Amino acid sequence: MRILHFYPADEQIISQHVTMLQEGMGLEAENHLAANVDDARTLLLGSHYDIIHLHGCWRNASRSIVNIALRKGCRLVVTPHGQLEPWVQEENYWQEKLPKRVLYQQHIIRQAYAVIIQGSMEQECMERLKWNNRLVTIRNCVITSSISKTEMARQTFKLYQKVMDTNTRELLLPEMHQHLKTIIMAGITGDIRWIPSSAVSALPSAQSIPWREVLLYAHHEQITDTILRGLRILNIEIPDIDVEHIDHFWPEGYREAQLIGTTIGNLFASENERLLASFRIIRKLMSSGQFSIKHLIELDRELRQHPCEEEELCDTLKERQLWKLARRTMQLMADRTGLTEGFMPVEPLNDYKTRMYRKQIDNHLKL
Repeated sequence: MRILHFYPADEQIISQHVTMLQEGMGLEAENHLAANVDDARTLLLGSHYDIIHLHGCWRNASRSIVNIALRKGCRLVVTPHGQLEPWVQEENYWQEKLPKRVLYQQHIIRQAYAVIIQGSMEQECMERLKWNNRLVTIRNCVITSSISKTEMARQTFKLYQKVMDTNTRELLLPEMHQHLKTIIMAGITGDIRWIPSSAVSALPSAQSIPWREVLLYAHHEQITDTILRGLRILNIEIPDIDVEHIDHFWPEGYREAQLIGTTIGNLFASENERLLASFRIIRKLMSSGQFSIKHLIELDRELRQHPCEEEELCDTLKERQLWKLARRTMQLMADRTGLTEGFMPVEPLNDYKTRMYRKQIDNHLKL
């Protein structure tokens, strides 16, 4: 894990704090320090960092550095060092603090994966501001003897790991997403013969798979059973990682996905009626931003295992204004679960709304 600390060198307490973090963390993380904007820009543009840790507030340079870091795929952690407390904000409020708050300071705090606070007073202040609810208390050994340098560094590294264990789908390379589609298809069908030989031969070795990110992604999306079954079908050895006990952040408003089948029940006169009920639920899920890959996998299994009267279904979908939604869902399944047109009751549709729903699925766990 590579961390870049951006901090004001003229603030002695902050400077000591950053130095102690670097020393206390040892080899657990590679910590780089940058006190001025030119050094920070050079480091960010020259190599990859997992996290940018911003120390302090109200520096104009922070806005440009954070923007560069986020474009480069860094995740943001902020330690305000008490500089958002009321007495600080009130100082030169109209001429300085209010303009800076509007221009960038509030936005930076909102973008952070986590905000490190150093005491109860600062926590009360941040809770009143309501700029970010991912508040983590880690005391500063520079200003209190209640924590050692080693423990402060340990807790900070633990937070860094929690940040990196959040929304791990975003961390996976594009080729790994393609491999996940193959693994999911194997997990749904239960038979390697259904998988194109080119997709199987393209799979990476077990040693090349970023297991922590992949298994966390499966766990967070509630598709672990499908992923593990697919890996077994493909004869890929799975390491023993207890992802259920790995800490992470959930996005605001997150709700655990419910199976479509559980929602609609089983009392249907025909498979067509069951599919119609499924598409009605999918419409609700999409409109509420709760549609996920778990639902695509569930519907994929349904279509593969239970044939329907396609002509009759198409007519009814049109009558009930579900025709285009069904076609867009077919496209999403082709993209994410490998469903082929032979199993699709309607022709797939890839339009701007399909792209919008695809983005919704991809950003399902984004903070």
